[in-house]
Amino acid sequence: MRRLVAPLLAAALASGGACATAPEPMRYRLGGSGSHWDVSGRDRVLDDVRPRHQAFFAVVLDPEKTQDLDLRSLRDDLERHPVDRRNYDALNALAIAYFELNYRAQVMRGGRHYLTNSFRAAKLLAVPWRAYGEVQDAALRDAILDFFEDAASGEKLESASTAGRLGRIVASLERKEADAARRARIQELVRRIASDYGTEP
Repeated sequence: MRRLVAPLLAAALASGGACATAPEPMRYRLGGSGSHWDVSGRDRVLDDVRPRHQAFFAVVLDPEKTQDLDLRSLRDDLERHPVDRRNYDALNALAIAYFELNYRAQVMRGGRHYLTNSFRAAKLLAVPWRAYGEVQDAALRDAILDFFEDAASGEKLESASTAGRLGRIVASLERKEADAARRARIQELVRRIASDYGTEP
């Protein structure tokens, strides 16, 4: 059976080399990366976060492995206090996995692993959703919103196929938020998703 791996990730795994300039790890790093979810410009995000989550990525990046993902260590890292780089590495690792599995599900629509990858991608979304209510750090909450905004943008390969489903997930974050500026950001993102994908706000 032909192995189905996102071409962008396959290229990233086949090539090495360090980033010409050091990445800024304390942020969501895939915003503005276009269709890529392994690199953002010269920032090789996957290469950077993969060593801390080797077992996780060994399952995510192998299209023949369909077992449930063990998300405990990423959830613990994302929700840890005080916030440090590990929180952001976990968020970026989850984002890479989400875009990879969502891509694979959509290109295999109707195939034998379609439902498996769809469910695994949905479970990944639940981790930053839960973390938003568990962490109080403003910058980390902004970074989680950056991820949901990126996922809803439709820029990543095949992500537009499922972006409309994010509206209710994002809307539910408002109940977890007391800050007026972030509440307004959440409301605007929900409106944008509804407008772009014809879903209910």
